[in-house]
Amino acid sequence: MRKSLSIILLLILGLILLLTACSTNEPADSEKPPETGKETVANPALAREGAEDTIIIGISEAKGEFMPLYYSTAYDENIIGLMFDPLILNDEEGNYIPHVAEHWEVSEDGRTYTFYLRDDVKFWDGTPLTANDVEFTYLAMADPNYDGRHYSYVQGIEGYEDYKEGKATNLSGIRVIDNHTISFTFKEELVANLGYCGMPIMPKHYYGFDKGDIERLKEKMLEPLGSGGYKFTVFEPGQYIQFQANHDYFLGTPKVKNLILKFVTADNQMAELEAGRVDVLDGIISTEENLKAVEEMGYVRLNSFLNNGYAFFGLNLRDARLADKRIRQALVYGLDRQSFVDSYFNGYVLCNAPIALASWAFTDGIEQNLNKYEFNLDKARELLDEAGWKLREDGIREKDGMKLDFILSTYREAEWVGQVAAVAKDNWSKLGIKVEIESMDFDSLMYKVYEKQDVQIWAQAWALDIDPDPYSIFHSSQAEAPGYNAGGFINKRSDELLELARRTRNQEERKKIYEEWGLLINEELPYIFIYQREHWHIINERIKGFDCSAFVDWSYPQVYLNWEIQNSNNK
Repeated sequence: MRKSLSIILLLILGLILLLTACSTNEPADSEKPPETGKETVANPALAREGAEDTIIIGISEAKGEFMPLYYSTAYDENIIGLMFDPLILNDEEGNYIPHVAEHWEVSEDGRTYTFYLRDDVKFWDGTPLTANDVEFTYLAMADPNYDGRHYSYVQGIEGYEDYKEGKATNLSGIRVIDNHTISFTFKEELVANLGYCGMPIMPKHYYGFDKGDIERLKEKMLEPLGSGGYKFTVFEPGQYIQFQANHDYFLGTPKVKNLILKFVTADNQMAELEAGRVDVLDGIISTEENLKAVEEMGYVRLNSFLNNGYAFFGLNLRDARLADKRIRQALVYGLDRQSFVDSYFNGYVLCNAPIALASWAFTDGIEQNLNKYEFNLDKARELLDEAGWKLREDGIREKDGMKLDFILSTYREAEWVGQVAAVAKDNWSKLGIKVEIESMDFDSLMYKVYEKQDVQIWAQAWALDIDPDPYSIFHSSQAEAPGYNAGGFINKRSDELLELARRTRNQEERKKIYEEWGLLINEELPYIFIYQREHWHIINERIKGFDCSAFVDWSYPQVYLNWEIQNSNNK
């Protein structure tokens, strides 16, 4: 997801190397600095103009969806986290914790959540945040013309269909009790419901629109107004986004005055860090080459943790060829995923099911019973033969007038995508499967996949929600564009298990359900799962408090409020 665009910042970096002349008089032993075993290296970021009060984070280019209801990439999601506040957040273990809501209560039947809001939260223009703003945010997602991907937040709320279809003027399941009290009533008791109460809150007085006029709301996509700890100031497409600390933030003013998110690419990111033009790189691919570069710089550190997500080839099961499970299994057997991962990555493992290793939902039972789909061309050929696909003189398999020739759609911003696509093309050609690689920018690919559903096989990686509930990705109800089930996976037992897991409060029971579901997906293979990985942040030593984990990213207030800048070579 790396954009190959030129990046020009208004901040000009002068790289200054401080050379200390050696004295002819050797100092006494007591005056010599202690030996650390590591050569001191001048930190170029210290010489950057404005470095004393500014952190620059290098990220892949954001799409520019600066509105909670419409973000579709992890990069825009982080930006939303800096600018907008939800009722609840989560801690490092993934447990929900109060945020704008001081506390909440759950009704005896488990369907109604009542939230009691703080009275000291304000939007950047000084307007108090109230329960009316929370209601407005959810009404916008229930609007009949809402065309974003987050409709799962409102689908389960009582009265959703009536409001969306114009049979009601309000959403009966949301009740504003007073300015600082609001309740959500869901159609049924689901363990996932609390998470659906966590959409970042948008100010009604600023974003308000007449029902049905969703385009009026979207006009302010690039003019955000939030309540978060960092205020949006400047967006230069293809270059950077700039923020200033919110001095009226209800949790206290961030210690770092200025924040810049600079768009970098896989080609230039390490050079930007080494030259001091960025202080932090987010989501760096964990290769031996990058690790060596970190060790050689001497003024940066590595923050790594197991990522809550995975990479995959998506499969459009509406294609009659891919609708056959044997073809999908043959594609996985016929792809040397292990060699690819071993040769390209450091700290990556093969993925065989869409449940993150970091999640409590990944059980020993899944690990022990998964089909690992080890590279086996003979097994792949056997499955293709069994499915009736015959090898023709041109070297491509054919059945009923159809050929096994696919377009593999990829994006240019991440190097691993091109690498694994080339491996797939080569491996699958040995099976009589022809692959044409189609490369484009990430945003264009996502439009083809989710808006148009006009792909055959595509490459993607994503982060998962805190709760492991995969309903929004794999349930049949999410297969309509622009839902996340873009491949059109329809499986009755999968739907049953996903629905059952959502209704089960006991975590141990949910584990058993997800174990069965994970093994089912491992058999059905709606995706070709490729890897799960370590997430790497590379951080200049002058930046303190930049400590993230699988469930708490740098855009969380509990992280960015702890950032500090140390403007000296002393570590």
